[in-house]
Amino acid sequence: MERNDDRKKSENMIAVCVVWTFIFLTCMTSMLFFAANKTIVIADVSQDPSGVPVNSGQQGETAGDRTLVLQANDSIQGSFCVPLSKGVRAENVTIENRYVDRELLLYIHGGEEEFYEENHINGDIAPLLAAQCEVQEDGILLRIEMNRVLEYRSTMDSRGLTINWYEPTELYDYIVVLDPAGGGSEAGIADYSLMEKDVTLQVARQIQKQFNLQNVRIYCTRTEDSDIPSEERVRFAEEVEADFYIRLCADADQADTEAYGITGFYNEDYYIPGFGNPDWADVLTREVTIAASNRAVGLKAADEESVLKQLKIPAAEISLGFLSNPKEEYLLGQGSYQEKLAGGFVSAISKAVEALAATEE
Repeated sequence: MERNDDRKKSENMIAVCVVWTFIFLTCMTSMLFFAANKTIVIADVSQDPSGVPVNSGQQGETAGDRTLVLQANDSIQGSFCVPLSKGVRAENVTIENRYVDRELLLYIHGGEEEFYEENHINGDIAPLLAAQCEVQEDGILLRIEMNRVLEYRSTMDSRGLTINWYEPTELYDYIVVLDPAGGGSEAGIADYSLMEKDVTLQVARQIQKQFNLQNVRIYCTRTEDSDIPSEERVRFAEEVEADFYIRLCADADQADTEAYGITGFYNEDYYIPGFGNPDWADVLTREVTIAASNRAVGLKAADEESVLKQLKIPAAEISLGFLSNPKEEYLLGQGSYQEKLAGGFVSAISKAVEALAATEE
């Protein structure tokens, strides 16, 4: 009996050792996998600057710019690899999707330009037009020019940085384009202390900051104070296959400085069954007015020169208020009020997505 008991104890100990060995090997394998494959977050240029050179607008030294070689590999589909020199870690790499400019920027802290004399970007380079290496004070900036707006996902391993690229519609069920009026030399309404081009961009940024709807992507036609022609704004919406379009503007009435409130505009010439232009303008005006505790002026048909006339998706223009009214102009310049306006837009987009989804069932 004692021999049987000893044998059973020995067998149990062996079994326990086998189990713990299996667990240990599994954990080690997982740790090695994750150590070798790291995901690097790709930031939008529209997000708040992080303070690194790629986001701060630091310019490369023109004399040190190098055109990079792009090598096609027919065996790879939907991704390309950017080689990285030894010693470069995930925390040394910052990636930014400058979708307005159709550019992907990679800042490599401590990277060296000479490395890319013999190491080339390779893979499925179909959407890549060109790539340059710009020397920075403490690293290099790889500027990759794309032929269209794309979304990206990245992983880093011993081979370098693998970037998978996708059409926006592959990753998102609905796409919304925000179009802040004005920009650059086009100041819009500018006879007051607050310019239209500034308040529209500030509110657009707040909308993106608050937006968290799943499977819905928001793009801006401009993310800084830059000139964007009307035809480019329309082309952008068409390129990303937008489901909704929102143009942000402001109003003024010099004859009546007491006029105030939020106004919605829509294209009355183009009928969209189910959830069309008037419906979209109405839900936007209503939700933004409620969120801002303001007054709704109402809905109006867009004039013939409006960019809305060129779009064939639910499109609306929302006037955020009257800059000619001193009280409303003051409000429009306040960050807290801009946050309220943005909250209304987010709520309206959520309701519109639900309504459009219902018509598609």
